[in-house]
Amino acid sequence: EINVHVVPFTTLQLAIYQHASESYAITLMRRMMMRIATGLAQKYNCQAIASGESIGQVASQTLESMQAINAVTTTPMIRPVVCMDKVEIIDLSKKIGTYETSILPFEDCCTIFEPKNPVTKPRIDKCEQYEQKWDWEKMVQDCIDQEETVTLSIKKKEDDLF
Repeated sequence: EINVHVVPFTTLQLAIYQHASESYAITLMRRMMMRIATGLAQKYNCQAIASGESIGQVASQTLESMQAINAVTTTPMIRPVVCMDKVEIIDLSKKIGTYETSILPFEDCCTIFEPKNPVTKPRIDKCEQYEQKWDWEKMVQDCIDQEETVTLSIKKKEDDLF
């Protein structure tokens, strides 16, 4: 079983685009997501946050971007695929049975709100300047408060994973 925490994020995304440069949008979205993840970790007494980031896979996954995004939390981060390349991640997803789901056509926040020229070396001070332009704290708390948990149960034999 795994709990999936569904968070309503669209209102916060729109606020980012209203108050910040489009080039910083993805970085700011990920900073907000990290704050939400931190709030959910506290709510559910979790000791760490896990992510699927892989260095250099996309503009928001440069070391500079990871540093700007991480700056909003002190919660430990676990990144099991951080040093894997795209082929290794695809091979792993096939091995654990998530590949077919991962390639389904689905518009997510990154595709819908994708900037034309995302910043690849964001500065923390610049992020903070944009964030001072609106009450993001309340919006982040609203996301945490409106989170819904869905429990998924998939039965696999242990042999299938190795």
